[in-house]
Amino acid sequence: MAVRVSPCGWDVSPKCCKAWDAASDDVREWAAALATELLWRLTGKRFGLCEITLRPCRAPCPDSGGAARLAGPRGGVFSPRLEDGRWYNGCGTCVTACSCGPMCEIVLPGPVDSIVRVMQDGVELPADAYRVDGHRTLVRTDGECWPDCQDLSAPPTEPGTLAVTYRQGVPVPPGGIAAASSYACELVKAVCPGQGMGACRLPARVQTISREGVTMSFVDPMDHLERGLTGLPEVDAWVRAVNPDRLAQASRVYSVDLMPARTTTWEAGR
Repeated sequence: MAVRVSPCGWDVSPKCCKAWDAASDDVREWAAALATELLWRLTGKRFGLCEITLRPCRAPCPDSGGAARLAGPRGGVFSPRLEDGRWYNGCGTCVTACSCGPMCEIVLPGPVDSIVRVMQDGVELPADAYRVDGHRTLVRTDGECWPDCQDLSAPPTEPGTLAVTYRQGVPVPPGGIAAASSYACELVKAVCPGQGMGACRLPARVQTISREGVTMSFVDPMDHLERGLTGLPEVDAWVRAVNPDRLAQASRVYSVDLMPARTTTWEAGR
């Protein structure tokens, strides 16, 4: 699937910020975008819900130690099994750990926060026809099963297709919304000075100034950014709390056995 390059679901709304209230829509949009992207990156790109649509493949059955096996067309395993008095030789429904019978499931790139819709054969399935296990496995619960394959040349509104739309990621915690809102307020003050909106608290790029025998030193903001901070105490406290090791991004696990789901990233007319 496509690599996420920008944050989603950061609802910036500064409170008690006269500069924000007086700024134009363009300035507010710029400040919100800059604040959220910077904090998203400083916290390892962990937070935010993005709505995505996948054209997935059903998970292959694990090798359970049966006598006869053949390689499946997508790297799965063809294993003979007995269901309701009939023998099957293929990779359809699988008996998984803790399951007394076969299960029909699809592994989605997680974490899965919630399902928006599932379209099969151009028809939206009712929400009680499936569930999500472990924030990543979409399990069919209505007695039917996900298709073995689909027509990827057809749009998801046509027969012979399967499309899953869901919200992927971790919701931004209240502390993150508050931090991004505080940072956005200070960014607006920085680009709209001298309007009686209060002094900007962002550190200036002045290290030492002497006047009338008094010397003052300031911290270069680039020093903060190199340490994964912004220079605002309330914002940096949250960043340090959720990303103490300054990770650049969340860890990932890749499987050489599962075919990744197909993601449409561009289509004419959309």
